[in-house]
Amino acid sequence: MNPTTDNHYNNCFTLGGKSKRENGAIIKVPMFIDSDGYPAKLWGGKGGTLGRYYALSYERATQILERYLNGNKRVRGDESLRVSLYLDNAMCGNLHIFVIDFDRFDENSSFFQSAKNLADKVTRSQGGGYHMFYGIDKNAAAPLFDSINLLASKAATSFVCSTGNTTLDGANKVDFFCDARHFIYEWEPWDNSVGLTDKTQQLYTLIKDNFTLTRPIETGWTSMEHRAISHAPVLFQPKDENALLEHMNSAQREIFDDLKTLSPDCTREEWFSIGLNIWHVFGDDLGGDVFRFWSEPGHSYVPQGCAVTWENIIARGPNTRLNNRGWDAILHENMTSAF
Repeated sequence: MNPTTDNHYNNCFTLGGKSKRENGAIIKVPMFIDSDGYPAKLWGGKGGTLGRYYALSYERATQILERYLNGNKRVRGDESLRVSLYLDNAMCGNLHIFVIDFDRFDENSSFFQSAKNLADKVTRSQGGGYHMFYGIDKNAAAPLFDSINLLASKAATSFVCSTGNTTLDGANKVDFFCDARHFIYEWEPWDNSVGLTDKTQQLYTLIKDNFTLTRPIETGWTSMEHRAISHAPVLFQPKDENALLEHMNSAQREIFDDLKTLSPDCTREEWFSIGLNIWHVFGDDLGGDVFRFWSEPGHSYVPQGCAVTWENIIARGPNTRLNNRGWDAILHENMTSAF
C-alpha cells in the first residue's frame, strides 16, 4: 500500500485530564463538559450513553475545550484538560493509528532511535515520556502481527493491546495499541496537520527484531467482525468488590449498590437484559467484571457461559439503550465536576 495522501483524522478525539483517586493517586482519564458546563470524568465507552464524547472530530474537541476555557465556569484542576485520543477505530485517512507508548526508555538505544525515526508523529508527556504514532493497513498487518503474538485476545475485542513489553536489551519498556478501546492522554498540543503514512511492514520488522512477545490466552485475530468465535472464550479473572469499586465513579458505585439488590437467579432473558444495562453503565472491561461478580452467586452460573454471554452483550450493546430508568437518572444526576 502506498502512503495515504489523505491526512485527515477521523472522529477519534476526546478531552482528557488528570483526576485524583480517593487514595490520592493521580490518573489520566477521558473527560467531557457536562450539561452544567463543568468538566466531568467520561465513562461507559463509545457504546454507552455518553459515547459521542469519545468520537469527536479534532475541530469539535478543540471548540468544546476553548469554549470552556474562555467561559466563566472554570474550576481548580482544569489546567490539565487537553485534546486527546480514543483509539477505538482511530484512523488517519485509510490507515489505522498504531501507538507505541514508552514507559521506560533509553534515547541512545537502537530500538528507541529506530522507532523514533520511523514514526510519523512523536509527542511528549508532561513527565517526559513518548507517544510515537504510525499508520498501518489493518488487513495486511493482521497476519504479520499474529505471527509475533502481538494481537489481543479475541474476548478483548481489540486489535492490538499489548502492555509492559521490554526490549531484548532491557533498555525500553513499551505498550502497543491499535484499534483498541484505549485512551491516549496528550499533554502537548496536538498538531492535526501532521498525518500518518503506511508503516505496516517496517513496524512489524522493528517489533519482531526487538521483542519476544508472549501470546495472549487466546490466539489469533481478535476482531469479532472478521472472524466468528469458535473456541472457548477467555474466562473472567475474579475480582473482589473492593477491586471493582476502585475503578468506579460515584454514579457507578450508586448503581452497583442497586445492582446487588437484584437476584441473578432470573430468567435468561432478564439476565441478558440486566447485562446490557450493566454494559451501558460500566462499558466493556469494567462491565465484564461487574457482570461476572453479579452473576456468580446464581445457581446456574457457569464461568464459560457467562463469558460467552458477555461477548454477545458487547456485540449487541451499541444497538440498544439503557432501559433502567433509575440507573439513567443516577447517571444524569451525577454529572458533576471531576476535579
